[in-house]
Amino acid sequence: MSTVTGTHPFISFDFTTKRIDPRTWLLLGETMSKCQHLAGSPLKPGAAKHLMSVYLARGVQATTAIEGNTLSDDEVQKIVDSGSADVHESRTYLEREVQNVLSVIREMDECLQSGRHQPITAERLRVLNRKVLEGIPDKPEVVPGEYRQHDVTAGPYKAPHWPEVPGLVDDLVQWLEGLRSGVGTSSEDRFVVAVLSAILAHLYIAWIHPFGNGNGRTARLVEVQILSESGVVPLVATNLLSDHYNKTRNAYYLALDAAREDVGAFIQYAVLGLAGELRDQIALVRRESLDIHWESYVYEEFRSKPSTEARDRQRLLALELPSDRSVTPSDIVVLTPELARRYAKCGERTPARDLNDLVKMGLAAREGRRSYFARRHIIEAFVPPVSN
Repeated sequence: MSTVTGTHPFISFDFTTKRIDPRTWLLLGETMSKCQHLAGSPLKPGAAKHLMSVYLARGVQATTAIEGNTLSDDEVQKIVDSGSADVHESRTYLEREVQNVLSVIREMDECLQSGRHQPITAERLRVLNRKVLEGIPDKPEVVPGEYRQHDVTAGPYKAPHWPEVPGLVDDLVQWLEGLRSGVGTSSEDRFVVAVLSAILAHLYIAWIHPFGNGNGRTARLVEVQILSESGVVPLVATNLLSDHYNKTRNAYYLALDAAREDVGAFIQYAVLGLAGELRDQIALVRRESLDIHWESYVYEEFRSKPSTEARDRQRLLALELPSDRSVTPSDIVVLTPELARRYAKCGERTPARDLNDLVKMGLAAREGRRSYFARRHIIEAFVPPVSN
């Protein structure tokens, strides 16, 4: 095994779970529970596809933005959805950076769907780096997919001397293989090993800095691959760590620096962020799920009513009526284009009458004399009461 103990003693390929503090164990338990919750959440295929696209775009935007890419969220989303954001010629290299990362992640997903395995080998790291840098202008000494032939620094950090790189990469992939192959069969063991292996792989690639450029993106893609292959982290959540690193970029760099003294500090930073991102993701999935249940409940309440033009209009109103703010009868006629079309055929008193009918059915509530809101909270069965 190669050693750089004199200059880089932290590149030791030695880790024990004893270095994880109690708070990090609690966070790992929370993230595992949330991944299980997420995996078991029912959504309509269209909604699930939309969420996958949104979170893929966030992850791709995050990992490129960390390295200075300035494309906006909307531009990256457009690249994810249609392949190109039609940027000005002067910014095409930024688009290519995003397209490269996106292509790698989609290839990972295709391999998973087809059952093909891509071991984390030295060759795999070179392939990832080549794909990340392909077609992007760079310094002459930077050769995509080839180990650097010169010494490099990242801020104040000086990476290992370049002749050490091949041996260090070989040691890294062997070490990772040992970590991942030694996992037990329980979902708990698989989850902990997947998350820790992904974070440690990211950390060690950042430390070794094997390539002339693209080391950060390569490290984060390896992290994504390990999480994706784990079978215990939903694919929609595999890019959340990249998003966390980008949102907390200063803390990310500080945590990378601190890890040289305490690997556990970086692990806690990463897992804390993963837990937070999962909370936000589950909240979004929950809102989508509540929409589905509200729609089902509204249709159930109208099922026993005669099917008339008025009842169909009221049902649509119940589905579109907001629950987080109150609206007046005059507001609802412009709430959506379809409601506007339907109320254009009605008298001026019809909106108020429809709202009052929804109140009688228990689907809406009145606030003050002329304001109404949907009673969507009635399908949130087990929300605990709040005491003042």
